[in-house]
Amino acid sequence: MKKSFKMVPVIMLLAMAAAYAVYNTQKPLKAEIVEVKPQTVAHGFKEEGIVEAALDRSVYSMVSGEIISLPVKEGRHVSAGDLLARLDSRDLEYQLAQLTAQRNSLAGQELKSNRETGQQVDQQQLAVEEAKRQLAKSENDYHRVKFLYDSGAVAGTELEAAENTVKQWQNNLARQESKLGYLQEEAGSGGAVAGGSTADRQYYQGMIDAVEAQIKQVEEQIANCRITAPVDGVVLELDARQGMVVSPQVPLMKLAGTGGCEINAYVLTEDVLPVKEGMPVTITQKRKDGDYRFQGIVQAIAPAAVEKVSALGLVERRVKVTIQPKGKPPELRPGYALDVQFTVLKQQNRLAVPKTCVFPYAGGDALWVVRDGRAVIQKVKKGMETDELLVIEQGLRNGDKVVKNPQLEGLKEGKRIIVAA
Repeated sequence: MKKSFKMVPVIMLLAMAAAYAVYNTQKPLKAEIVEVKPQTVAHGFKEEGIVEAALDRSVYSMVSGEIISLPVKEGRHVSAGDLLARLDSRDLEYQLAQLTAQRNSLAGQELKSNRETGQQVDQQQLAVEEAKRQLAKSENDYHRVKFLYDSGAVAGTELEAAENTVKQWQNNLARQESKLGYLQEEAGSGGAVAGGSTADRQYYQGMIDAVEAQIKQVEEQIANCRITAPVDGVVLELDARQGMVVSPQVPLMKLAGTGGCEINAYVLTEDVLPVKEGMPVTITQKRKDGDYRFQGIVQAIAPAAVEKVSALGLVERRVKVTIQPKGKPPELRPGYALDVQFTVLKQQNRLAVPKTCVFPYAGGDALWVVRDGRAVIQKVKKGMETDELLVIEQGLRNGDKVVKNPQLEGLKEGKRIIVAA
């Protein structure tokens, strides 16, 4: 009898344990639930964008020389044409004086040559006139001797001699006129005496042209010693110092133009392919009083990638994407860092759930769906995914309730589910 009494507590404990197990099995499980509704799902990525002036210009010197004047400082506003720096041009001015003297000397030599050629033409014209006078005299002598010969007063030898004299002066006149014509042709069209000979004129003109070309080059170099602002802007990154000797390859300063700002982001080569000109982007400016968001448009995409070093020290190939802010953006200054959200794919009216809701099942994918208050495994077909969401192509209906945590302890098929508060 005593043994039977000892078994009663054990039996009661077992009964209580069984009752608790039955109760625990029937007890509803609290779970976070996601109600599925059609929504717009967008896929994109975020990159850092740096604000830069739309008309940024690096200022270089076109010539080498020492900076003797630097009337600007960093942060100063300048207008196009304002003096930024001036280089020492004394050596160039000496060269210009030498070349000018050389040009004047050549011009004087050309004038002297022209005068000498003119004198030769004048002398030859006198020789032609003398030949004409002698020819006329010989012709008169011939007519007089012929008259006497016809009268029988002179012999035939005298007539023949007079005739030969006429022929000699005709030949002499022809030679003198030919020589005059040659000199006049050398002197220029129409016998322009002041022009000099063609050969001399070409020689001196070529020498003068060469010197004048050097003069223009030196004058341009002297003008380039005055370095002026190419655009209205603000002086940034002033590397030049008074007394510094500069060369054309070294930038002196940078001007941030006042013609507005643009935002430049460097996008990974594997992400940039779907990015197109005209694509809208969302830009975020982080502030202590709350982030400020505004819109922008992709204005340009660089034709080639460049190497950039990431924050982790990795060398990456990235493409420069230029973005133009839209509407009334906040105050932006060169150097500001912004977040640029690129949306490269968007689907509307799609059923989507958090990616954490999906789990592998029977060679595919599934969700825990609550139907008639109980958990049911629902096989699904996945579609587009973003960093947080996953589009469900098949297996869900509008209004379905999905368990957010598929690893929830106690979750099994048929389990009663109540929504966690």
